Amino acid sequence: MFQTASEMTQELTRRKDKLFKFGIRAQPIVVVVGDLSAPLATYVVVDDSTWKLWTPLKGAEVCFKAFRHLHASYPVESHAWLMLQRLAYDIVTKWDTVSSSFCCCK
Repeated sequence: MFQTASEMTQELTRRKDKLFKFGIRAQPIVVVVGDLSAPLATYVVVDDSTWKLWTPLKGAEVCFKAFRHLHASYPVESHAWLMLQRLAYDIVTKWDTVSSSFCCCK
C-alpha cells in the first residue's frame, strides 16, 4: 500500500526494473493507495496499463481475471490467487502449480 499515487508509480517502476534484470515480466498487480480500511484509490496494473477501480475487492476481481485472460502465472510468493481461483471461482486446471504446503480442498 502507498500513501500517494506518485509513491505508487515510483515503486512500480523500481519493481519492473528489478524484475527485468532477472528476465521476469511483471505480472498483473493490485495496488491500494491509502489505508486498506479507507483506501484513497485502487488500481490494477498490467504491463504499462493502469486501471483505477472502485474498491480493493473489485481490484482483486479484475486482477484475477487479467491473470486468467492473459494466461499469466501467479506470483510464486503468494498462494492467494490460486485459493481465489479454486474457492471462489471453482476452477481447477492442469497448469495449477501447487506446493506441498498448500492445501485448498473442497
